[in-house]
Amino acid sequence: MNRTDKDASPTPQPLEDVIEEFLESGTKSGNYRSNLRSALQTWAGWLADRGITGLEDVDKRAMAKYAEHLQQRIRAGKNLDVDGGISASTAWTYYDYISAFLDWCVEWDYIRENPAQKGIVKDELPDRPNTESGSQQFWSPKDRDALISYIDEQAAEAVDEDGLQAVAILRDRALAYVLAYSGVRGGEILQDPRDDRRAGLRWEDVEIESSRATVLGKDQQREPVQLPEQTHQPLRQLHRVVDPPSGEWPVFPSNHAPSLHSSLPDGWNRPENDEKNLLDHCRTLSVTPPALSTNGGRTVMKRLCDDADIDIDGEYLKPHGGRRGAGETLYRELDAAAAQRALRHKDPATTSKMYSHIDATELAEDTSEAFENS
Repeated sequence: MNRTDKDASPTPQPLEDVIEEFLESGTKSGNYRSNLRSALQTWAGWLADRGITGLEDVDKRAMAKYAEHLQQRIRAGKNLDVDGGISASTAWTYYDYISAFLDWCVEWDYIRENPAQKGIVKDELPDRPNTESGSQQFWSPKDRDALISYIDEQAAEAVDEDGLQAVAILRDRALAYVLAYSGVRGGEILQDPRDDRRAGLRWEDVEIESSRATVLGKDQQREPVQLPEQTHQPLRQLHRVVDPPSGEWPVFPSNHAPSLHSSLPDGWNRPENDEKNLLDHCRTLSVTPPALSTNGGRTVMKRLCDDADIDIDGEYLKPHGGRRGAGETLYRELDAAAAQRALRHKDPATTSKMYSHIDATELAEDTSEAFENS
């Protein structure tokens, strides 16, 4: 590409074409490439809906409007009745992806400056979330116990008249237990619409007696995760009620009717006066149902926290907070090595950095005691 004249006017380019060129450049791969593509294509679609299809038309006004759009989605993320909600952290991730793309466009002389970096544009975004140790959400023992107590009560009261209610409640209960105690990532056990390889945890991957499951880890490698004893009874009860006909069935099946219906054979229609739930029809027709998605998992946690009146600074207990909470408990009660093994951090420094606030607090307590005794 010959673009050496910095004073020349930028050449008009369809935004989608330049995005594709950007995605093909460098060494982008794996989940990063998939997430980058999704964010940029969603942004391009949002711009196209507003009549902006050329890169040269992406100015600071357009980016300010997009920042406002992200702010609206953040507000929606706190409302259980609104779809499309995201966290402030996710909003900044999307914005950073787009800014990186626009930086690349400046580097290759497609545009003269990056409109996403203008201060007046960033003013439309919330403050960037603090990612220092201790600042990110984790499930405290108190919040974890409140959630578990609530979902245990709901499971005990479940009435299994048509199967669906009991399956849904017991699925949610098992999910809450696994998130709370195993240290697993939500994306390792739920279906990710952006990654065909992540189809959700399957029963064939679960070995309750051996206290472990096998998941597709962060590095796209199959790896074992722990299943502490606390998770055993909820998983066994769920297995007994679902009664999966094969190990290929998801541990956490979707109960979203359109998703279940779309998995059934073409032309299938529910028989008249039929009272069976769609999971039963999947079983009868030898169809493997779809797993609960990552978005669905977040919706489940939002609903459970709302029903149980659990509120963490205006937020619900997020799936990844369960992982951090499990690690924090192990770090405090056992040691850093136990937390590292449970969280499967390859580098011990990652674990130490994540929980450095614990070390700082304990050091302060020891220091205070030392001075008092001096």
